[in-house]
Amino acid sequence: MVHPDAKLQMKLIESEFSFSKRMLNMITYLELVTLGDLTAIPLKNLKNFRGFKTQCKRELIAFIEFESIESLFEGYRDWKKA
Repeated sequence: MVHPDAKLQMKLIESEFSFSKRMLNMITYLELVTLGDLTAIPLKNLKNFRGFKTQCKRELIAFIEFESIESLFEGYRDWKKA
């Protein structure tokens, strides 16, 4: 099992998860490189970014669950339900 701190250093593009073009554009727009960069943004604030709508939320949920990193995101379960 990979230590959570090491997981935060993982580059998003190194994931085996197949991101859509829309999500890759969002990642580029937000200048996210590592998983740590992504976890630094509160999930509830993502809706404030232009273009981050239902499709991106579904894809981000799928990515988080694919990588089994739910514990790295504060309030993940509530955000997923909302």
